[in-house]
Amino acid sequence: MQTLNSKPRLQWAMLPSEIMYHILSRMPVKSLARFRCVSKQWCNYINDPYLETMHAKRAAVNDPTLIMIHKLPSEYPNSLCTLSFLEYKEETDTCTHLEVRTDPPVMDFMCKRWSYNNVVLGSCNGLLYSSQKEFRFDVTTLIVIHPLKGECYELPQLKTPFNQDPAWGNRFSYDVKLCVEWSCGLGFDDSTNSFKMVCIVPRKQVDIVPRKQVESPEGLCTMVHVLGTDLWRKITQAPSYHVEGVGVFSNGCLHWLARDDPNYSRVITFDMKTEEFGLIYKPLRKGPRRMFNVHLVNLCGQVGYVYMITNHSAEVWVLKERVWVMHCEFEHKPCLSNSRINVLGFWNRNGDILVTYGGEKRLLVYNLKDESFYEASFVGWEEEGRKDIQMYQNSLFSTRYSVKNLRNKR
Repeated sequence: MQTLNSKPRLQWAMLPSEIMYHILSRMPVKSLARFRCVSKQWCNYINDPYLETMHAKRAAVNDPTLIMIHKLPSEYPNSLCTLSFLEYKEETDTCTHLEVRTDPPVMDFMCKRWSYNNVVLGSCNGLLYSSQKEFRFDVTTLIVIHPLKGECYELPQLKTPFNQDPAWGNRFSYDVKLCVEWSCGLGFDDSTNSFKMVCIVPRKQVDIVPRKQVESPEGLCTMVHVLGTDLWRKITQAPSYHVEGVGVFSNGCLHWLARDDPNYSRVITFDMKTEEFGLIYKPLRKGPRRMFNVHLVNLCGQVGYVYMITNHSAEVWVLKERVWVMHCEFEHKPCLSNSRINVLGFWNRNGDILVTYGGEKRLLVYNLKDESFYEASFVGWEEEGRKDIQMYQNSLFSTRYSVKNLRNKR
Protein backbone atom coordinates (compact mmCIF):
# COMPACT_ATOMS: atom_id res chain seq x y z
CA MET A 1 0.00 0.00 0.00
CA GLN A 2 1.22 3.46 -0.85
CA THR A 3 1.81 5.94 1.99
CA LEU A 4 1.10 9.66 1.83
CA ASN A 5 4.79 10.46 1.56
CA SER A 6 5.52 7.95 -1.16
CA LYS A 7 5.54 8.99 -4.81
CA PRO A 8 4.07 6.82 -7.54
CA ARG A 9 6.69 5.49 -9.92
CA LEU A 10 6.18 4.31 -13.44
CA GLN A 11 7.19 0.68 -13.63
CA TRP A 12 8.67 0.45 -17.11
CA ALA A 13 9.20 -3.27 -16.75
CA MET A 14 5.46 -3.75 -16.24
CA LEU A 15 4.43 -1.97 -19.45
CA PRO A 16 3.25 -4.17 -22.31
CA SER A 17 5.76 -4.65 -25.10
CA GLU A 18 3.57 -2.87 -27.65
CA ILE A 19 3.51 0.31 -25.53
CA MET A 20 7.28 0.14 -25.04
CA TYR A 21 7.77 -0.10 -28.80
CA HIS A 22 5.50 2.90 -29.40
CA ILE A 23 7.39 4.98 -26.80
CA LEU A 24 10.86 4.05 -28.01
CA SER A 25 9.94 4.53 -31.68
CA ARG A 26 9.49 8.25 -30.99
CA MET A 27 12.92 8.70 -29.36
CA PRO A 28 15.95 10.22 -31.15
CA VAL A 29 18.52 7.71 -32.34
CA LYS A 30 21.28 9.11 -30.11
CA SER A 31 19.03 8.68 -27.06
CA LEU A 32 18.22 5.10 -28.01
CA ALA A 33 21.91 4.33 -28.32
CA ARG A 34 22.37 5.40 -24.69
CA PHE A 35 19.20 3.61 -23.53
CA ARG A 36 20.70 0.29 -24.62
CA CYS A 37 22.80 0.43 -21.43
CA VAL A 38 19.79 0.76 -19.08
CA SER A 39 19.05 -2.95 -18.92
CA LYS A 40 19.21 -6.15 -20.92
CA GLN A 41 15.47 -5.89 -21.61
CA TRP A 42 15.78 -2.35 -23.01
CA CYS A 43 18.73 -3.47 -25.12
CA ASN A 44 16.59 -6.28 -26.57
CA TYR A 45 13.80 -3.82 -27.37
CA ILE A 46 16.13 -1.41 -29.14
CA ASN A 47 17.93 -4.17 -31.07
CA ASP A 48 14.64 -5.63 -32.28
CA PRO A 49 14.16 -5.19 -36.06
CA TYR A 50 10.45 -4.51 -35.34
CA LEU A 51 11.40 -1.29 -33.52
CA GLU A 52 13.72 -0.37 -36.39
CA THR A 53 10.78 -0.63 -38.80
CA MET A 54 8.49 1.44 -36.56
CA HIS A 55 11.15 4.09 -36.04
CA ALA A 56 11.80 4.36 -39.79
CA LYS A 57 8.10 4.95 -40.49
CA ARG A 58 7.73 7.65 -37.84
CA ALA A 59 10.97 9.39 -38.69
CA ALA A 60 11.17 8.92 -42.44
CA VAL A 61 13.79 11.68 -42.66
CA ASN A 62 15.98 11.97 -39.58
CA ASP A 63 17.62 15.31 -38.99
CA PRO A 64 21.25 15.07 -40.12
CA THR A 65 23.96 15.52 -37.52
CA LEU A 66 27.28 17.27 -37.89
CA ILE A 67 30.32 15.49 -36.51
CA MET A 68 33.84 16.76 -36.08
CA ILE A 69 36.95 14.59 -35.87
CA HIS A 70 39.89 16.41 -34.36
CA LYS A 71 43.44 15.10 -34.59
CA LEU A 72 46.05 16.52 -32.25
CA PRO A 73 49.09 18.00 -34.04
CA SER A 74 51.45 15.04 -34.12
CA GLU A 75 53.42 13.25 -36.82
CA TYR A 76 53.86 10.17 -34.67
CA PRO A 77 51.75 7.03 -35.15
CA ASN A 78 49.00 6.18 -32.68
CA SER A 79 48.18 9.76 -31.81
CA LEU A 80 44.85 10.68 -30.23
CA CYS A 81 41.78 11.55 -32.30
CA THR A 82 38.48 12.79 -30.89
CA LEU A 83 35.06 12.44 -32.50
CA SER A 84 32.43 14.94 -31.30
CA PHE A 85 28.88 15.85 -32.22
CA LEU A 86 28.10 19.46 -33.11
CA GLU A 87 24.80 20.67 -31.67
CA TYR A 88 22.74 23.84 -31.95
CA LYS A 89 23.64 26.58 -29.50
CA GLU A 90 21.90 29.68 -30.81
CA GLU A 91 20.62 31.09 -34.09
CA THR A 92 20.31 34.61 -35.47
CA ASP A 93 19.05 36.00 -38.75
CA THR A 94 22.48 35.78 -40.33
CA CYS A 95 24.29 33.00 -38.48
CA THR A 96 23.79 29.68 -36.70
CA HIS A 97 26.19 28.88 -33.88
CA LEU A 98 27.05 25.25 -33.20
CA GLU A 99 28.69 23.92 -30.07
CA VAL A 100 31.11 21.01 -29.96
CA ARG A 101 29.62 18.58 -27.49
CA THR A 102 32.30 17.39 -25.07
CA ASP A 103 30.00 15.17 -23.02
CA PRO A 104 29.05 11.65 -24.19
CA PRO A 105 28.57 10.50 -26.83
CA VAL A 106 32.20 11.42 -27.61
CA MET A 107 34.68 8.93 -28.95
CA ASP A 108 38.44 8.97 -28.45
CA PHE A 109 40.56 6.56 -30.43
CA MET A 110 44.18 6.12 -31.47
CA CYS A 111 44.93 6.79 -35.12
CA LYS A 112 47.83 6.79 -37.52
CA ARG A 113 48.58 9.72 -39.80
CA TRP A 114 45.69 10.61 -42.07
CA SER A 115 46.47 10.19 -45.74
CA TYR A 116 43.44 11.78 -47.38
CA ASN A 117 42.15 15.34 -47.70
CA ASN A 118 39.24 14.41 -45.42
CA VAL A 119 39.55 12.27 -42.33
CA VAL A 120 36.14 10.68 -42.96
CA LEU A 121 35.74 9.12 -46.40
CA GLY A 122 32.06 8.17 -46.23
CA SER A 123 29.26 6.53 -44.26
CA CYS A 124 26.66 3.78 -44.49
CA ASN A 125 23.73 3.03 -42.17
CA GLY A 126 25.23 4.93 -39.23
CA LEU A 127 28.80 3.67 -39.69
CA LEU A 128 31.72 5.86 -40.81
CA TYR A 129 34.86 4.74 -42.60
CA SER A 130 38.27 6.24 -43.17
CA SER A 131 41.77 5.50 -44.42
CA GLN A 132 44.90 5.97 -42.38
CA LYS A 133 48.49 6.37 -43.53
CA GLU A 134 51.31 4.30 -42.12
CA PHE A 135 54.97 5.06 -42.48
CA ARG A 136 55.29 2.17 -44.91
CA PHE A 137 53.69 3.10 -48.24
CA ASP A 138 52.89 -0.52 -49.06
CA VAL A 139 50.29 -0.77 -46.27
CA THR A 140 46.65 0.16 -46.87
CA THR A 141 44.62 0.55 -43.69
CA LEU A 142 40.87 1.16 -43.81
CA ILE A 143 38.88 1.56 -40.60
CA VAL A 144 35.18 1.57 -39.75
CA ILE A 145 33.90 3.76 -36.90
CA HIS A 146 30.68 3.35 -34.91
CA PRO A 147 30.05 6.84 -33.42
CA LEU A 148 26.94 6.00 -31.39
CA LYS A 149 28.66 3.12 -29.60
CA GLY A 150 32.21 4.49 -29.53
CA GLU A 151 33.77 1.56 -31.38
CA CYS A 152 36.45 1.26 -34.06
CA TYR A 153 37.20 -1.66 -36.40
CA GLU A 154 40.34 -2.04 -38.51
CA LEU A 155 39.98 -3.95 -41.76
CA PRO A 156 42.59 -6.52 -42.83
CA GLN A 157 45.37 -5.17 -45.02
CA LEU A 158 44.44 -5.21 -48.69
CA LYS A 159 46.60 -7.51 -50.80
CA THR A 160 45.85 -7.29 -54.50
CA PRO A 161 47.04 -9.31 -57.54
CA PHE A 162 49.19 -6.59 -59.13
CA ASN A 163 51.88 -7.04 -61.75
CA GLN A 164 54.53 -4.86 -60.19
CA ASP A 165 57.45 -3.56 -62.22
CA PRO A 166 60.58 -3.60 -60.00
CA ALA A 167 61.78 -0.40 -61.69
CA TRP A 168 58.91 1.49 -60.03
CA GLY A 169 59.93 0.51 -56.52
CA ASN A 170 57.92 2.09 -53.70
CA ARG A 171 56.31 4.61 -56.07
CA PHE A 172 54.00 1.92 -57.38
CA SER A 173 52.84 0.85 -53.90
CA TYR A 174 52.06 4.46 -53.04
CA ASP A 175 50.02 4.90 -56.23
CA VAL A 176 48.06 1.74 -55.49
CA LYS A 177 47.34 3.06 -52.01
CA LEU A 178 45.94 6.27 -53.50
CA CYS A 179 43.75 4.25 -55.87
CA VAL A 180 42.30 2.34 -52.92
CA GLU A 181 41.44 5.55 -51.10
CA TRP A 182 39.89 7.07 -54.21
CA SER A 183 37.74 4.08 -55.10
CA CYS A 184 36.44 2.45 -51.91
CA GLY A 185 32.88 2.33 -50.64
CA LEU A 186 30.95 0.78 -47.74
CA GLY A 187 27.51 -0.70 -48.41
CA PHE A 188 24.97 -3.03 -46.82
CA ASP A 189 23.63 -6.26 -48.29
CA ASP A 190 20.14 -6.75 -46.83
CA SER A 191 19.90 -10.26 -48.29
CA THR A 192 22.64 -11.45 -45.93
CA ASN A 193 22.47 -8.65 -43.30
CA SER A 194 26.15 -7.89 -43.80
CA PHE A 195 28.27 -4.80 -44.42
CA LYS A 196 30.67 -4.95 -47.37
CA MET A 197 33.66 -2.77 -48.14
CA VAL A 198 34.33 -2.58 -51.88
CA CYS A 199 37.59 -1.35 -53.45
CA ILE A 200 38.28 -0.99 -57.18
CA VAL A 201 42.00 -1.07 -57.85
CA PRO A 202 44.22 -1.51 -60.94
CA ARG A 203 45.73 -4.86 -61.85
CA LYS A 204 48.72 -3.02 -63.29
CA GLN A 205 50.66 0.02 -62.21
CA VAL A 206 49.04 3.41 -62.64
CA ASP A 207 50.97 6.66 -62.91
CA ILE A 208 48.81 8.91 -60.73
CA VAL A 209 50.62 12.18 -61.39
CA PRO A 210 50.16 12.37 -65.18
CA ARG A 211 47.12 10.08 -64.84
CA LYS A 212 48.26 7.53 -67.34
CA GLN A 213 45.54 4.90 -67.31
CA VAL A 214 45.49 1.21 -68.11
CA GLU A 215 42.87 -0.30 -70.37
CA SER A 216 39.36 -0.84 -68.91
CA PRO A 217 37.86 -3.04 -67.69
CA GLU A 218 40.70 -5.57 -68.11
CA GLY A 219 43.01 -3.36 -66.09
CA LEU A 220 40.70 -3.14 -63.06
CA CYS A 221 40.18 -5.50 -60.15
CA THR A 222 37.29 -5.49 -57.64
CA MET A 223 38.04 -6.54 -54.07
CA VAL A 224 35.30 -7.13 -51.47
CA HIS A 225 35.59 -7.47 -47.70
CA VAL A 226 32.66 -8.59 -45.56
CA LEU A 227 32.84 -7.05 -42.09
CA GLY A 228 33.21 -9.89 -39.64
CA THR A 229 35.67 -11.88 -41.74
CA ASP A 230 39.46 -11.82 -42.02
CA LEU A 231 39.77 -11.81 -45.79
CA TRP A 232 39.44 -9.74 -48.92
CA ARG A 233 38.12 -11.65 -51.92
CA LYS A 234 38.41 -10.88 -55.60
CA ILE A 235 35.21 -11.01 -57.68
CA THR A 236 34.93 -11.50 -61.43
CA GLN A 237 32.94 -8.31 -61.99
CA ALA A 238 34.77 -5.08 -62.85
CA PRO A 239 33.41 -1.63 -63.84
CA SER A 240 33.48 -0.36 -67.41
CA TYR A 241 35.45 2.73 -66.39
CA HIS A 242 37.87 3.79 -63.70
CA VAL A 243 35.98 5.27 -60.77
CA GLU A 244 36.62 8.51 -58.94
CA GLY A 245 35.68 9.50 -55.42
CA VAL A 246 34.32 7.48 -52.54
CA GLY A 247 31.23 5.40 -53.27
CA VAL A 248 27.86 6.78 -52.10
CA PHE A 249 25.51 4.07 -50.80
CA SER A 250 21.78 4.31 -51.54
CA ASN A 251 18.95 1.86 -52.30
CA GLY A 252 21.17 -1.20 -52.04
CA CYS A 253 23.87 0.11 -54.41
CA LEU A 254 27.16 1.98 -54.28
CA HIS A 255 27.59 4.86 -56.74
CA TRP A 256 30.80 6.35 -58.17
CA LEU A 257 31.69 8.87 -60.85
CA ALA A 258 33.16 7.36 -64.01
CA ARG A 259 36.56 9.05 -64.28
CA ASP A 260 37.57 8.01 -67.81
CA ASP A 261 34.18 8.84 -69.31
CA PRO A 262 34.21 12.18 -71.22
CA ASN A 263 32.53 14.96 -69.22
CA TYR A 264 31.65 12.47 -66.47
CA SER A 265 28.55 11.49 -68.44
CA ARG A 266 27.90 8.31 -66.48
CA VAL A 267 27.64 7.12 -62.89
CA ILE A 268 28.85 3.61 -62.05
CA THR A 269 26.68 1.52 -59.72
CA PHE A 270 27.46 -1.66 -57.77
CA ASP A 271 24.61 -3.83 -56.50
CA MET A 272 25.52 -5.09 -53.02
CA LYS A 273 23.33 -8.19 -53.37
CA THR A 274 24.26 -9.43 -56.86
CA GLU A 275 27.74 -7.87 -56.83
CA GLU A 276 27.28 -6.62 -60.38
CA PHE A 277 28.11 -3.24 -61.92
CA GLY A 278 25.80 -0.99 -63.90
CA LEU A 279 25.71 2.49 -65.47
CA ILE A 280 23.43 5.50 -65.01
CA TYR A 281 23.63 8.62 -67.14
CA LYS A 282 24.34 11.90 -65.37
CA PRO A 283 21.67 14.65 -65.14
CA LEU A 284 21.50 16.94 -68.17
CA ARG A 285 22.43 20.54 -67.50
CA LYS A 286 20.58 23.35 -69.25
CA GLY A 287 22.80 26.18 -68.05
CA PRO A 288 25.79 27.86 -69.71
CA ARG A 289 28.66 25.71 -70.93
CA ARG A 290 31.48 26.68 -68.62
CA MET A 291 34.24 24.96 -66.75
CA PHE A 292 32.76 22.97 -63.90
CA ASN A 293 33.61 20.38 -61.24
CA VAL A 294 31.31 17.58 -60.21
CA HIS A 295 31.02 15.30 -57.20
CA LEU A 296 28.56 12.86 -55.66
CA VAL A 297 27.19 13.37 -52.17
CA ASN A 298 24.98 11.47 -49.74
CA LEU A 299 21.77 13.45 -49.25
CA CYS A 300 20.08 11.71 -46.30
CA GLY A 301 20.32 8.30 -47.92
CA GLN A 302 19.85 9.54 -51.49
CA VAL A 303 22.50 10.06 -54.15
CA GLY A 304 23.18 13.69 -54.99
CA TYR A 305 24.99 14.89 -58.13
CA VAL A 306 26.57 18.33 -57.75
CA TYR A 307 27.70 20.60 -60.58
CA MET A 308 30.01 23.41 -59.51
CA ILE A 309 30.27 25.92 -62.37
CA THR A 310 33.43 27.93 -61.80
CA ASN A 311 32.71 31.43 -60.42
CA HIS A 312 29.10 31.22 -61.52
CA SER A 313 26.65 28.83 -59.84
CA ALA A 314 26.00 25.34 -58.51
CA GLU A 315 23.34 22.76 -59.26
CA VAL A 316 22.27 19.96 -56.90
CA TRP A 317 20.41 16.98 -58.37
CA VAL A 318 18.88 14.00 -56.52
CA LEU A 319 18.52 10.48 -57.92
CA LYS A 320 14.95 9.24 -57.36
CA GLU A 321 14.00 5.87 -58.81
CA ARG A 322 16.87 6.07 -61.33
CA VAL A 323 15.69 9.49 -62.53
CA TRP A 324 17.60 12.70 -61.76
CA VAL A 325 15.47 15.47 -60.24
CA MET A 326 16.74 19.04 -59.81
CA HIS A 327 16.80 19.95 -56.11
CA CYS A 328 18.15 23.49 -56.25
CA GLU A 329 20.45 25.90 -58.05
CA PHE A 330 22.29 28.77 -56.41
CA GLU A 331 24.63 31.47 -57.68
CA HIS A 332 28.05 32.12 -56.21
CA LYS A 333 27.82 35.06 -53.88
CA PRO A 334 30.79 37.41 -53.38
CA CYS A 335 31.84 35.42 -50.32
CA LEU A 336 32.16 32.30 -52.49
CA SER A 337 34.13 33.85 -55.34
CA ASN A 338 37.37 32.08 -56.17
CA SER A 339 36.71 29.50 -53.44
CA ARG A 340 36.49 25.76 -53.79
CA ILE A 341 32.97 24.76 -52.77
CA ASN A 342 31.90 21.35 -51.53
CA VAL A 343 28.33 20.26 -50.73
CA LEU A 344 28.22 18.29 -47.47
CA GLY A 345 24.53 17.36 -47.56
CA PHE A 346 21.08 18.39 -46.35
CA TRP A 347 21.16 20.75 -43.39
CA ASN A 348 17.63 19.97 -42.20
CA ARG A 349 14.34 18.32 -43.17
CA ASN A 350 13.49 21.31 -45.36
CA GLY A 351 16.29 20.29 -47.73
CA ASP A 352 18.49 23.34 -47.11
CA ILE A 353 22.05 22.71 -48.33
CA LEU A 354 25.20 22.85 -46.19
CA VAL A 355 28.37 23.78 -48.09
CA THR A 356 31.99 24.29 -47.13
CA TYR A 357 34.28 26.79 -48.82
CA GLY A 358 37.78 28.20 -48.48
CA GLY A 359 40.87 26.53 -47.19
CA GLU A 360 39.66 26.71 -43.59
CA LYS A 361 36.44 24.84 -44.39
CA ARG A 362 34.04 27.58 -43.43
CA LEU A 363 30.38 26.61 -43.37
CA LEU A 364 27.43 28.18 -45.17
CA VAL A 365 23.78 27.11 -45.34
CA TYR A 366 21.73 27.73 -48.47
CA ASN A 367 18.10 28.40 -47.56
CA LEU A 368 15.78 27.01 -50.23
CA LYS A 369 12.80 29.15 -49.28
CA ASP A 370 14.63 32.48 -49.20
CA GLU A 371 17.27 31.53 -51.80
CA SER A 372 19.89 33.07 -49.54
CA PHE A 373 23.00 32.07 -47.59
CA TYR A 374 23.72 32.37 -43.88
CA GLU A 375 26.80 31.32 -41.98
CA ALA A 376 27.19 28.38 -39.60
CA SER A 377 30.04 28.56 -37.11
CA PHE A 378 31.04 26.33 -34.20
CA VAL A 379 32.49 27.07 -30.79
CA GLY A 380 33.78 25.00 -27.91
CA TRP A 381 36.95 23.52 -29.36
CA GLU A 382 39.86 25.92 -29.51
CA GLU A 383 42.75 23.44 -29.55
CA GLU A 384 45.07 23.37 -32.52
CA GLY A 385 45.21 20.42 -34.85
CA ARG A 386 43.50 19.05 -37.90
CA LYS A 387 39.70 19.15 -37.98
CA ASP A 388 37.31 17.45 -40.37
CA ILE A 389 33.59 18.27 -40.33
CA GLN A 390 31.18 15.88 -42.00
CA MET A 391 27.47 15.13 -42.19
CA TYR A 392 26.41 12.05 -40.25
CA GLN A 393 23.02 10.44 -40.77
CA ASN A 394 21.83 8.86 -37.52
CA SER A 395 20.43 5.38 -38.00
CA LEU A 396 18.70 3.14 -35.50
CA PHE A 397 19.79 0.32 -37.76
CA SER A 398 23.42 0.72 -36.70
CA THR A 399 22.70 0.15 -32.99
CA ARG A 400 22.20 -3.55 -33.69
CA TYR A 401 25.82 -4.02 -34.71
CA SER A 402 29.00 -4.08 -32.68
CA VAL A 403 31.88 -2.86 -34.80
CA LYS A 404 34.87 -3.72 -32.64
CA ASN A 405 33.68 -7.32 -32.30
CA LEU A 406 32.76 -7.90 -35.93
CA ARG A 407 35.92 -9.76 -36.87
CA ASN A 408 35.57 -13.48 -36.21
CA LYS A 409 38.14 -15.10 -33.95
CA ARG A 410 40.00 -18.02 -35.41
